[in-house]
Amino acid sequence: MSNVLGSIDDGWTVAKYLLEFERGGTAYAPELRAHLDALLENLAVLRERDGNPVNPLLSARIADFAIQIEVLDALEMEILSALSVGHSTGTDASMMKILGTELQQRMTELALEAAGPVARAWQPGVSMPGGPMLGYPGPVEDYASGEPWQAIAPIRYINERAGTIYAGTNEIQRGIIAKAELGL
Repeated sequence: MSNVLGSIDDGWTVAKYLLEFERGGTAYAPELRAHLDALLENLAVLRERDGNPVNPLLSARIADFAIQIEVLDALEMEILSALSVGHSTGTDASMMKILGTELQQRMTELALEAAGPVARAWQPGVSMPGGPMLGYPGPVEDYASGEPWQAIAPIRYINERAGTIYAGTNEIQRGIIAKAELGL
């Protein structure tokens, strides 16, 4: 009896509470802002070097994305505020996980679009996906089609597809929200 968390026969309540921290244990907005700032800097360098303006449709998608980061940041601040006074995050953790991982994927989509035709998934001279390989040299400077960020864009795009699966798939998170908030 001394090692029981919560009440006897109420283990699922304890487990659900702990899962809130698995899903909501990351603040996504600061990292997304940093990636967006880096993308904007890279686009400015390309524009300065090549003299080509940024595609207006891409610019509009980037502006929309920046607004969505602010929405996510507000949600994260609301969750941190609730936690700071001892409240449970409830379904907010599920909502944050959905928004955060889907925006991470969207960020890689924007970077891939911005990278353009020089973005190719197999450029081993730029990065070592999966880590170093025995008998294969590491990254080689200046061995990329385009800039290094353009070469890495497709690798990040492919890698981020997993984000909506880990820590409970986004579909499961939507089910949790539907059940808890809408009674479905």
